Amino acid sequence: MTAKEKTPPVRRKPIHFIGIILALVIVGAYLYLPFANQPEMGASTIAQITESKRSNELDIFTSGIQLIPLASLGIFLLGVWNIATPQASRAISLLMSATGLLVIVYFINFAQDYVAEEATYFDSMGIAFWIMLIFGILTIIQILIPRGITEHRFRITQIFGNQESIIIFGLILLIFAVGIANPRFLQERNISDILSGNAYIAVAALGMSMVIITGNIDISVGSLVGLLAVISGRLVVDMSANPDPFIQSIAIPIAWFAPLVVGGFFGAFIGFLVAYLRIPSIVVTLGMLSIIKGILIIWTNGERVTGMPDGYFLSQVRPMGIPMPIIFMVVLTILVALWMRYSQTGRAFYALGGNSEAARLSGLSEKQLVMTVFILNGVFVGIASVMYSTQFNIIQATPPPALELSVITSSVVGGVSILGGTGTVIGSTLATLLLNFIRSAMIFINVSPFWLKAVQGALILATVLADLIRRRRQRL
Repeated sequence: MTAKEKTPPVRRKPIHFIGIILALVIVGAYLYLPFANQPEMGASTIAQITESKRSNELDIFTSGIQLIPLASLGIFLLGVWNIATPQASRAISLLMSATGLLVIVYFINFAQDYVAEEATYFDSMGIAFWIMLIFGILTIIQILIPRGITEHRFRITQIFGNQESIIIFGLILLIFAVGIANPRFLQERNISDILSGNAYIAVAALGMSMVIITGNIDISVGSLVGLLAVISGRLVVDMSANPDPFIQSIAIPIAWFAPLVVGGFFGAFIGFLVAYLRIPSIVVTLGMLSIIKGILIIWTNGERVTGMPDGYFLSQVRPMGIPMPIIFMVVLTILVALWMRYSQTGRAFYALGGNSEAARLSGLSEKQLVMTVFILNGVFVGIASVMYSTQFNIIQATPPPALELSVITSSVVGGVSILGGTGTVIGSTLATLLLNFIRSAMIFINVSPFWLKAVQGALILATVLADLIRRRRQRL
């Protein structure tokens, strides 16, 4: 009898569909049902109320309302997971309850605004308002519904052994607490700025995570982002000024593509020094950091790049209302996560970082893998530089200060072991979001943003210590 035959099938019960039902009702009410009855406009949906200030005749509090569809998406995905893996129902119910807090945070702020302003529009609220409130509460209390026996690997305590789950919980609690303390934190513009303004850091952290997984590191990434951004900007300015119409027509695509090629070249050079000359990666990249900074200062003479054509600003494009950097961050994270999990090269990176000698004895080429990972890192730095250079109409002559620290911190806090061999790129992206939400939260609760460096350092130490403890337990 095979292992598959020994394992009895798990019967799906109505409780396993609760996440999908809750999410569909909440998002349906959000999109289609009347949210408030306004004096002149009558029954109005959320879209009608929030499309402009003039449409909000009752001056209804709306900060944080955009969290509701985001939370619904999270609840829906958890519901799909619950159907696919019903034996994980208890653990998923905890995650679902935490996500439900993001639905309720808007209504808490609404009530606070109602009391503070002595408003009289509670009676004017439509059916969507009450449905989302009721089902948001149901999402939280559904954890009390009895579940069946859960497999050991899906117990609630096991969920918190996962770095990504810990970061998600931290994000939810941070948004909930700060959003109630200062509702302006939940304004759509602030949330969008946090996500899109720092997406290039998350993309750079994808490459950094792969490098660290192999047991190496790259501390030149910040300087390289600055150099490639200037190369891209100056290239598009010079080519656009060329009298040849053909040169002008290809100026923008070339300016977007060139940083990827140049970044790959720098990565190949670093990889060659590490793989073939056996120079430690931290030494090589420390030297490259100084070299690139010197090149950047001498070349630009401290002057900013301006005069780029309008079509160049890729990061300012908003297809379907979603900022392009967010699309890049999400799509690339998913693609790299799948590639690292299922491709032969991705699995070889983990093998190399976990035990380089065992990887060598199994037939893997250490030199080839090190070259590959540094080239890929250079390409991702190139993508990040294009996202950075097209955010604003001016490209600074120097990169953001301590950018390499932010990228490395995102990878390490995201669960990528500094010793190599473990971690995921999904964790690094989530950690990037967490760190930047912390930075914004400090401003809204009147804490000096300079404390962020201390927070970053504490998170790095805590993550590294947790990794060392975990490895020690595995050896026992």
